[in-house]
Amino acid sequence: MKGLSIHLTDQCNQSCKFCVVDSYQERKENVNKRIIYKFLEGNRNKGYEVVNIHGGEPTIVPEFLDILARIKELGYPQVSLQTNGRTLKDFHFAKQLSDYNVNTFVISFHNTDKMEIADLANVNEEWLGEIIQGIKNAKAVGSRVRTNTVVYKNNLRNLCEIMKFIVEELDVDHINISAMHPAGRAYKNFYEVVPRYTEIIEPVMEAVDYVIKTDKELTLEGFPPCLLGEYKDYLVDWYDTDFKLLYHNFILNSYADFMSQSTKNLGTMCNGCNYRHDRLCGGIYKEYIEKYGWDEFSEGPIAEVKI
Repeated sequence: MKGLSIHLTDQCNQSCKFCVVDSYQERKENVNKRIIYKFLEGNRNKGYEVVNIHGGEPTIVPEFLDILARIKELGYPQVSLQTNGRTLKDFHFAKQLSDYNVNTFVISFHNTDKMEIADLANVNEEWLGEIIQGIKNAKAVGSRVRTNTVVYKNNLRNLCEIMKFIVEELDVDHINISAMHPAGRAYKNFYEVVPRYTEIIEPVMEAVDYVIKTDKELTLEGFPPCLLGEYKDYLVDWYDTDFKLLYHNFILNSYADFMSQSTKNLGTMCNGCNYRHDRLCGGIYKEYIEKYGWDEFSEGPIAEVKI
């Protein structure tokens, strides 16, 4: 499956402490529709089946609906939208997006504690209620909903509780659990938000064990396979839907290649690891190694994490 991906804006209606984009609330951003339209028009009728839109928070920019309308006019059959879900609390807005062929909403959901969410995202405590309503509205208009939960220091203790809430209260279609890419604001707040891999192995596996007993689709993202053992089978393979990405004024022909080759490092213990040439593994995020080093990792046919 081939897809286009558009980074629409850095602007957001919140400022999460681990935001890889380092999105901001403080100023408005003008979106260059000319560049976006040229990108869409130039790739028309080339087999791209989905357009993925992300940010920042795409739904808050004035040009957003115009861009969705253009995507539909050009005949792209599907749109996926990465969002924090807050604007979807307006049912009519959610329905409008569905009418523009947004058939998949990828919605961030990192905690069930409203005070923790308020502190994490620099918003008031009503945020949690807004995203819950947004998810319910996205489901109600007939779209597919995938939640994304980033594992960070303050949700390790209740990761299973978060999964249970997503399954039982929100009834989403697909649950994704992500290791943190500690770039952007996450790098600035590194020691406050980024757990060591040795801390996250057991909570993540317990969360996976819970979800796979339900009827929900499950994926893992960003974890090195040597950390996961048999759970590596749930890792997202971005080459299955390799995205051609428009990021501001730059075009990356393969998002998967960029993430594997440009954001990660391989250590000496990776030399003999069976996963080194596996397309699921490009190594460990560079920022993580800069701060925590390689001491957690052993050498061998599989460069496992030392527990």
